[in-house]
Amino acid sequence: MKSEFEKYIGRYSADLTRLCVSLCGNFSDAEDLFQDTWLKALRHYKKYDESKPFDKWLYSICVNTYKNSMKSAFVKKRMLFNSDEEERAFFERISQADDNREDYEQLHKAVSSLSKKHRIVIVLYYFKDYSISEIAQIINVPTGTVKSRLSVARAQIKRRLLNEQEDR
Repeated sequence: MKSEFEKYIGRYSADLTRLCVSLCGNFSDAEDLFQDTWLKALRHYKKYDESKPFDKWLYSICVNTYKNSMKSAFVKKRMLFNSDEEERAFFERISQADDNREDYEQLHKAVSSLSKKHRIVIVLYYFKDYSISEIAQIINVPTGTVKSRLSVARAQIKRRLLNEQEDR
């Protein structure tokens, strides 16, 4: 079991890191979520049905862990990044060219401004390439709810991006 699980860690750590950062919006919370997700996956590995994709099972754990952490009474709205250095490092990692950096920043801020339920579906659909039915299974809601949340989230992102362009 140990060597199998280590293979999963090697294969899915990078994708899980990106999902955690997308959900949390900052590195310190993303690191905590990453560790909590792997810890829960290890604890419950015996319950994993190997006939199903491991990544969906892992991302379900991640999303549920994130949702549970957001329910905490002590969680308050945080700054997007803890420092300018952290923000700069984040955008250097995701931007492929310096001329795209501003677009990435605006998109990231728009996605981060969404409510938790809308941000989750956007991240899973656009950044993790899951289908609507797969997202419904991961977050345990009907497909119609996923479609509705995607529609609302897209409209909010579009509105925010258009407002930022008008401000230039």
